[in-house]
Amino acid sequence: MLDTQANTDVKATASALLLFDRAMTMQSIRSDIVRAAQELNRLTDHQLSELGINRSDIDDTIERYI
Repeated sequence: MLDTQANTDVKATASALLLFDRAMTMQSIRSDIVRAAQELNRLTDHQLSELGINRSDIDDTIERYI
């Protein structure tokens, strides 16, 4: 029974560690995402449409990550 609890705790800790790692990774690329979106925002509507991007998607992305 003690072994079962220990394994559960290890699994929970490993899961928490993975979630924390993902959160830290997302935090570290956050500024890169905003910078890229701001760079794309400088393009004309025609250039964006050629890339298949809507300006509103860029604005939403910037707002989401700022």
